[in-house]
Amino acid sequence: MKFLSTRNSNLKISGREAIVKGISEDGGLFVPEFFPSFDIMENLDLSYTDLAHKILSLYLTDFDKEDLLKIIEKSYGSFEDEIAKVSYQKDFYLELYHGRTSAFKDFALCLLPNLLAYAKKSLGIKDKTLILTATSGDTGKAALEGFYNTEDIDILVLYPTEGVSSIQKAQMDTTGSLNSKVISIDGNFDDAQSAVKKIFNDSKIKEELKKENIYLSSANSINIGRLLPQIVYYFYSYADLVKNKKIDAGEKISYCVPTGNFGDILAGYYAKEMGLPVDKLVIASNDNNVLTDFFTTGTYDANRDLVKTISPSMDILVSSNLERLIFHKSSDDLVKEKMDDLRDKGLFDFEGDFKEFLCGYANEEETRKTIKKVFEEENYLIDPHTGVAKNIVDKLGLDKTVILSTASPYKFSSTVLDALGENLSDDEFENINILHEKTGVKIPSEIKKLKNKKILHKTKILKNEIEEEVLKFAKRGKRISVPATSANLGPGFDVLGLALDLANTCEFKLTDNKDEFENNLKTNLIYKAYKYAFDFYGEEVLPVDFDLDANIPLSRGLGSSAACIVMGIMAAFEVMKRDFDKKEILKIATKMEGHPDNVAPAIFGNAVASILKDDQVYVEKFEISNNFKFLAIIPDFKLPTKEARDVLPETYSKEDAVFNLSRLSMVILSLISGDEENLKVALDDKIHEPYRLKLIPEIHEIEKIINGSEALGHYLSGAGSTIMLVLKAKDKISEEEIKNNLDKLSNSYEVLALDLDKKGAFII
Repeated sequence: MKFLSTRNSNLKISGREAIVKGISEDGGLFVPEFFPSFDIMENLDLSYTDLAHKILSLYLTDFDKEDLLKIIEKSYGSFEDEIAKVSYQKDFYLELYHGRTSAFKDFALCLLPNLLAYAKKSLGIKDKTLILTATSGDTGKAALEGFYNTEDIDILVLYPTEGVSSIQKAQMDTTGSLNSKVISIDGNFDDAQSAVKKIFNDSKIKEELKKENIYLSSANSINIGRLLPQIVYYFYSYADLVKNKKIDAGEKISYCVPTGNFGDILAGYYAKEMGLPVDKLVIASNDNNVLTDFFTTGTYDANRDLVKTISPSMDILVSSNLERLIFHKSSDDLVKEKMDDLRDKGLFDFEGDFKEFLCGYANEEETRKTIKKVFEEENYLIDPHTGVAKNIVDKLGLDKTVILSTASPYKFSSTVLDALGENLSDDEFENINILHEKTGVKIPSEIKKLKNKKILHKTKILKNEIEEEVLKFAKRGKRISVPATSANLGPGFDVLGLALDLANTCEFKLTDNKDEFENNLKTNLIYKAYKYAFDFYGEEVLPVDFDLDANIPLSRGLGSSAACIVMGIMAAFEVMKRDFDKKEILKIATKMEGHPDNVAPAIFGNAVASILKDDQVYVEKFEISNNFKFLAIIPDFKLPTKEARDVLPETYSKEDAVFNLSRLSMVILSLISGDEENLKVALDDKIHEPYRLKLIPEIHEIEKIINGSEALGHYLSGAGSTIMLVLKAKDKISEEEIKNNLDKLSNSYEVLALDLDKKGAFII
């Protein structure tokens, strides 16, 4: 299968090339040279991943079939429940929001990064890819998750400051990947999308990026790798309807799609052309009904004010994927003419045969009433975009129609709650809880976590500053992330450690300012570790500049010094162009740190047991059971490692040594097995905690609070002063109770729920 440009049908490239490029150099979009046939009746019982494999194999013929299946299985492993689910109410709802970001964009954007990485590798492309993406709300976060810390791929997302919901905004702005940048613009989605297209077609910008060995690609639906995966759920839903005896085999049904950029419904058109028994494809628009007007009058007119609505992902006036449909209905010459008219005049006329399409639009009041009606009559909760589609289905009196439910109602909790007639809180997360209490509908786990996530992206720009920001981002230095660690784990003194999802990150570049570099060497541990690695190999040190973003608290027993040491050594390896041998890095880091219990998990991730013998470090990683979760109590009190070391005795009794040995083996085994009762006993220690805990103010009051909770146990993290609690994974009460009780004490405490970090230190 070859792919053509909508503006040059003589241009024919492979699927891998089309995915890598994203958009054709002539400004056109890539389309398949023909539509392959696919008989769903012969594939009714396939799983979602197997169905995706069969369909995508028809298009991506230059991908190895076995490799493609592995990519698909890996990509869809992140979905919480079913990948796609048809909910049978009075109408048929195809729920497409069970992925990581609770929106239908997950279907393509969990897959596209893996397709792109495979395509680059197989084509021998070693240059960095810059993914440039405009979003009206959902694409941005789905793309950020899909490309999260992907090697040799950076991603920059642009969204309209006032054009997304608060949850969509929080999802994007809290993204912690090192290869990402999120920018809000003073403009609307069309401004962002136009800027992206302009950059793609700007030879000067592309030439400047080429000098840095960077080329552009896109995660928007203009990339054919975004469009093709969306074909699958049309076939999957049809098979589900047949298997559940809602329709007869071969019977034609309709699909109603809330759409703005025309990508999702175009995938339905592709499915129909492949042989899916489709009666009508129904275009559902909100107040920005440019598509409804076009399919009604034949005139596409974007010369109107964009309306900000309660269905923001559809607040679009320039529907990029319409270009593909026009190509399929005409020719490349006509496409070029119409797209030139749209660029120059803001409108174009096109009389085509669109007999497969119906259209309609719903205003905000109609959408609210529909949300309320569906919940009251069917006890089924829908988001505003789905509300628009349901309203159109009712208006047109359609039967046997699948409504594409494109987002979780919790992404728009305030709007949905208001539609249900409930009083709103000023706090969006409180509205999420109220909505859950009223409806009983499960809150997606990733949305639950948002409340406690730190806002990391705060850049706001004018729309005429986009190009400057893109170039600035593209020319960044290398970045390193090193996780916090918690060592000892009770009886595992200087032996056990685990990595936590709290990290120090940095950007570094070579510098000509030797004086500043020398000054930093005197006081900064990262610089010292950097030079130490050069000295270790007897190489001349090259000055660098580090820009550190420190999130790990200092002198709190969470491995802040270990993180700095690992970071400096990794930067040195990069500058010296040495292979990233983690055991070699560990050996050097241990020489600096003195013992490996913190640096080992920082480098390898997860939980690690380590032994130092004759300058050689031996490590064993192990997985901690999902039965447990961790909660850190971080006092507003620093405990220097030297002071914590000085209080330890020179010798220990045989009884204390045996006591710790028995607990050490038990703590490792119970953490692996998930045995809660064994863990309660195993966390006891007689080697360091009896001496160090006395250094922490109010320790007796703190331990009373812990012992009065449902916590399984606690231990002093590293040398302290952080106290780490182990809780049952299902414990939803202890964290809040402990916070409230600590607030009654004289000193200040930060209580932080921390997941395990399984990746360890890495460089982008």
